[in-house]
Amino acid sequence: MKKPMVVLAVMILLGIFVQLRTGSCAYAKVTDVEVYSGEGAGGIQLLSPDQIPDEDYFFVGDYGRIKAYWYSGWGEEITDIPFTYVSDQPNIVRVDASGNYQVMGPGAARVTVTGTDSNTQKSFYAQCVFYCGADVSDVRLDTAVADTYLVNGTPLEKTVTFFHMPDMTYSVANYEVLDPNMSVSLEFDKQNKVLKIQSWTEGYTTVTITINNKEFILTVRTSNVTINKSSAVIAKKKKTKLKVSGYSGKVTWKSTKKKNVSVSSKGVVKGKKVGNAVIYAEIEGSRIGCAVSVVTAKRKKVITKAKNIAKGTYSKAKRMSKGYYDCSSLVWRAYQKEGKSLGNKNYAPVAADLCKWCISHNKRIKGGLNNANIQNMKLRPGDLLFETGANNGRYKGVYHVEMFVGYECEGFDASGKPILGTLWAARGTNYYFGGIMGRP
Repeated sequence: MKKPMVVLAVMILLGIFVQLRTGSCAYAKVTDVEVYSGEGAGGIQLLSPDQIPDEDYFFVGDYGRIKAYWYSGWGEEITDIPFTYVSDQPNIVRVDASGNYQVMGPGAARVTVTGTDSNTQKSFYAQCVFYCGADVSDVRLDTAVADTYLVNGTPLEKTVTFFHMPDMTYSVANYEVLDPNMSVSLEFDKQNKVLKIQSWTEGYTTVTITINNKEFILTVRTSNVTINKSSAVIAKKKKTKLKVSGYSGKVTWKSTKKKNVSVSSKGVVKGKKVGNAVIYAEIEGSRIGCAVSVVTAKRKKVITKAKNIAKGTYSKAKRMSKGYYDCSSLVWRAYQKEGKSLGNKNYAPVAADLCKWCISHNKRIKGGLNNANIQNMKLRPGDLLFETGANNGRYKGVYHVEMFVGYECEGFDASGKPILGTLWAARGTNYYFGGIMGRP
């Protein structure tokens, strides 16, 4: 429709429709509608609201004149025969004997136009449908500023309510974001009469929401919600403090394994038992967390020593000298803090010998470094990874050893389960996968 083809009426029509326009909307427009002989003769099937093109909508207060033509795309308006105009829903679209119409309310109305040329005995018949949106001139947003948030890079949905919103079954909504650098998604939920907002970009911008020809202006501010730690290793009975920044609302703290790690309502974390857990803050149904590992006081010293040694210079020749290390000397020297020699009290064994010692002492971790062991937090800081496969004549072809020093919470999946990464003494996050693992 609008085939009814739509054209803006000239201003002289204003005088013609004064008697028809009572209580019209401040956003009303003047539009003429064209109908053609035979159009809709078999009846026009009404479209559902989600099938109606935006340009085919009328709104309460809109008015104009229905013009009749013999053939689609041919000839001039018929003016020399009388017509009858009938609306099947006059409470939605009212039409007078001259074909002047006005939209009175929301919904769908069918107008039938008939006429007869007494000279040629030609009969004119046509139908057109008006899809009409409600008057929203009295509608207001409940706020001028909408604060939205990003958690783990994912936007939280914000809803803004409209006051005095009528039935919006038939409605048209369009959106404009002022700042092109802001990625903001806007959706008008006509059933619940709210505006849904999601922003993928930190910052602020002005947005314009146009609903049924009325503009609503809103400022959208987006903050990135962060946590001060995504990984922590603490000794048993010791504490650490977690804090969320970028969010001013209510935060609920929870632990995935309370018997290992507890957390207070203020984000104070306490190590209760050797093991692992993810502590997370729940924010409007979303989560941001920290992977916490609880170890003995001695094992904590081993891990700290290993990370400090890794700050030195790698050198096989000077592997036992202060300020230098290689992979196996780092592990051996770190475990001196726990009083463990790992098979040699005086000198660091090579990686293959460390692996052999772990296996011979039943220290091997079933499954090694696989995804199940990682995501189920079966590993503990201080565990050793041995890379195999070298043709070096050594035990199982081991050519490298690295110390696992903790987990990192990288986010949460759709079900709310933590997604975990691995941390290493001398390498970056998730550097390794596969291989043999042992726990001295």
